[in-house]
Amino acid sequence: MLLYHYRSVKNALLEIENGTLHFSAREDLNDPLEGYVRVFWQGDKAAWEGLFRNYICSLSQALDIYLVQGDEDTLRKKSLLVDLHRFDDLPLGSKLKELGEQFLNNEKVRSTAEFYGGHAYRVQEKELKWILLQIHGEAMQILIRYYRDTKFVPRAEAESILQGFPGEDNSTFSDNQKLLEGLDPSVRECFFGQVAAIVKDMHDFYYLQLGLEEDGFLYSSQKNGKKEAARMKRKWLSVAVDFPNLYIEQLKAMLYPESFIVCFSGMNNDSSMWGTYADNHRGVCLIYETDEENCLHVKGGQAYNMEAKPVIYGGERIERNFFETFGRLTYNQVRDWLTGTEGLSSCMESFSDRDVWRSRYWEVDSAKTYRKMKEWEHECEYRIAYSNFLGTMDSEENRNLKIDPKQLKGIIFGMHTAEQDRKRLFEKLLLNAGNYAHIKFYQAEYDEERQSISVREKTIWSLRRSS
Repeated sequence: MLLYHYRSVKNALLEIENGTLHFSAREDLNDPLEGYVRVFWQGDKAAWEGLFRNYICSLSQALDIYLVQGDEDTLRKKSLLVDLHRFDDLPLGSKLKELGEQFLNNEKVRSTAEFYGGHAYRVQEKELKWILLQIHGEAMQILIRYYRDTKFVPRAEAESILQGFPGEDNSTFSDNQKLLEGLDPSVRECFFGQVAAIVKDMHDFYYLQLGLEEDGFLYSSQKNGKKEAARMKRKWLSVAVDFPNLYIEQLKAMLYPESFIVCFSGMNNDSSMWGTYADNHRGVCLIYETDEENCLHVKGGQAYNMEAKPVIYGGERIERNFFETFGRLTYNQVRDWLTGTEGLSSCMESFSDRDVWRSRYWEVDSAKTYRKMKEWEHECEYRIAYSNFLGTMDSEENRNLKIDPKQLKGIIFGMHTAEQDRKRLFEKLLLNAGNYAHIKFYQAEYDEERQSISVREKTIWSLRRSS
């Protein structure tokens, strides 16, 4: 099967010179809904207690990162403590155990676990944000007092921080719970959607104002070491105010390993794709041919035959219960997440047949990797995905995997590819003629009769004649 890889001239030159395919992260793809799984939280009291215990321990990790002036990516992406018991033989283990016990003994936290566990509500993400916001202040106060008493934070500074968190108002919180009891699930979802939007807009506008006052405060892709005070202030707010959001994002990322992807098309004459992915027809389209099993041969540390699978457009929404989707964890780690003050959660029954559990888990992983919205159907996309289960592709460099040069069969020049760019591409292939002598050249042209793009082979062009 022939696969078409639309590229700018710059990217095509790199692909030919290095003989590699670059596997892109989800955020680098063109659809922000790529790989989307709708996660919900539905469990008994023990399951919610396990979640809340992890919340305060992860918040402690975030505070530690802030105090040692860790970078923004570490704070936002690596503050989740997946396995609390890995620290049992270290002083940190005692600290986490004490924090977890204090938090679960808090009246508001205990009431929340009992309420949601008792009703077995199907809690969507926006409602979970509201839940965590309600108990976040309690978690921060427990942490700051602990750090004060252990002299990790100066007493005066700790007391100043504690004044910024309001005292408990359990009566209001209890009234809110009673209000939720009578709401239809769809009404509840709509309500919390509106609440989440208001809270987000308030935070966004507040941060915008601070950004206008202090250059360097706002997060961006650019590093600005001269504004370290402003960056530290923002990181503090990420811990003290935004952590419920950061925590939920990390929870979702924990469920399934990140997949890195190379995208191809089954068509070489789609004008919109030439315009979007090939520099507005100034780029090229590289032609790859799979083997009889529809695989490309790539290698990083070892060789792989990686199947190019077609993308499915549309289909049913993918939903998973967080408390039943721990496919990346060991059985003992799952038990820890699902253990409350009175024992094990009934959600553990979902993991009783491990073969069925694993099979179901990977079916969902595959579905989310090879699915897009109907609006993208015109792309006729095929993709090769590499699941980063072992974390081997965390660095950008490791996402460039060598490909068998014999599987690159040709290159199609766009309708507006410049003469100088054609020369650069031809010279690059000549320098690697030992691998690419078989390459054929094509030209994309406008077919006036059909009012579409057609592709014509440039039969006179040959690397063998030029070498």
